[in-house]
Amino acid sequence: MRIESRPRSMFTCLYIESLLGMMLTFAVFMHFGTGYMRKADLDIFVDDGIHHAQRYVNSRYERHGLYEKLNQYGELTFYDYKLALLKGRDEAQPLCQQCTMHISSQGIRVYMDDDELLRMASPIPNSPYHLLFQEIDDPHNDTLPWYEDEEVHFMASLFITMSIALGLLIYLPLHRVNKRVNRLIMTQERFGQGELNVRAEAYHISPIKEIAQSFNEMAEDIERRVKQNQIFSHAIPHEIRTPLSKIQMACDLIRRKDCQNREQLFNDIDDYIEDISDLTSDILQLSKLNNKMGYDEKPIEKVVPLRRLCRCRLDMIASNTTKLNIADDVVEDEVTLPPALAKLVIDNLIKNADKYGNGLVEVTLHEYPTCWTIDVEDNGEGIPEEKRQEIFMAFARLDKSRNANDGGFGLGLAIAKNAARNLNWTISVDQSHLGGARFTVVIPKR
Repeated sequence: MRIESRPRSMFTCLYIESLLGMMLTFAVFMHFGTGYMRKADLDIFVDDGIHHAQRYVNSRYERHGLYEKLNQYGELTFYDYKLALLKGRDEAQPLCQQCTMHISSQGIRVYMDDDELLRMASPIPNSPYHLLFQEIDDPHNDTLPWYEDEEVHFMASLFITMSIALGLLIYLPLHRVNKRVNRLIMTQERFGQGELNVRAEAYHISPIKEIAQSFNEMAEDIERRVKQNQIFSHAIPHEIRTPLSKIQMACDLIRRKDCQNREQLFNDIDDYIEDISDLTSDILQLSKLNNKMGYDEKPIEKVVPLRRLCRCRLDMIASNTTKLNIADDVVEDEVTLPPALAKLVIDNLIKNADKYGNGLVEVTLHEYPTCWTIDVEDNGEGIPEEKRQEIFMAFARLDKSRNANDGGFGLGLAIAKNAARNLNWTISVDQSHLGGARFTVVIPKR
């Protein structure tokens, strides 16, 4: 796939989105925080007004106290508020012509004038007077330009610091993720150019780990199918040509008037036709196993005792001397599986051992904490180490001189391998203690 335009950087997109989110959060906080702070200021203002009224009453007998000063001067002005005595105040009337009632708190009306300054009048017990408590300067109204305001400088510095820290926190992990994604893209491009054996590196970060694993599984499946198709395209014509040539030769001999063994030639033709039929059946079976969607429905699963399965298949398939060993560690051998696929695995391994052994086929069942193993061994010549992967390919034969009559079509182990894959089993091959090959089937416990 060719990218027509350069995509946007993952870091840039996430950083801008995070920055916009942080700015939006800050704006929302300031919007609601200002209202909340104003409400808190109102509560403080009312409490201060009541406190000053109580202080006025308590200082009645103090020398130079608030009571004496207010009675003497009528009003007192402090840093940001003013106190005054009001006589005969009507509660229903506002405190000034420009005042409007803003809120009522603790039974006291709080007014606000045109300059948004608060006023309240607290009644003095046992007296015709009210104590006027009035703001003369709003601490939230700052006459300084914004560029000289220290609070603005602090908020700007805080915002810049948080932006840089956020950028680093986003960039460092994204840089690592971006490098891994780029490697995956390069691997995919190499695979698309024909390097079917290339695989993605293993990672431990989700979802890169899952993507790499999925790619590797896909690549292995594609590589296996491509190799299988290549082998099929070369091997099938050759395999079919051999019996067809023999059929043609037998037909030519039968047409001769001096032919004396016509009956035997007809029997040979039947055998060659049966070979072609067997080859066709094996190819169709292998094609189904290669394509998991080839089954119209899910195979029926049954509970199968492994020792009985091994004994039954040995007696039915093998023509040589057989031996079944059940290890002492086998306690439970029942497993739920599709019997048809299990028989394909065991049957083809036993057929292979029976064909290439020197008269002995031995099957051994073991049990482990997480799996069972079935070893199928023979006393033949064995399989060279460099050929142990090749033998599972379709039409693979160790002896290239063998024909379909004595060496088979080379599909048995390929069928066993693919059937095992559909069962989530694994098959490996190594040297047997009998001298021949040992095929080991690993059956995981569910």
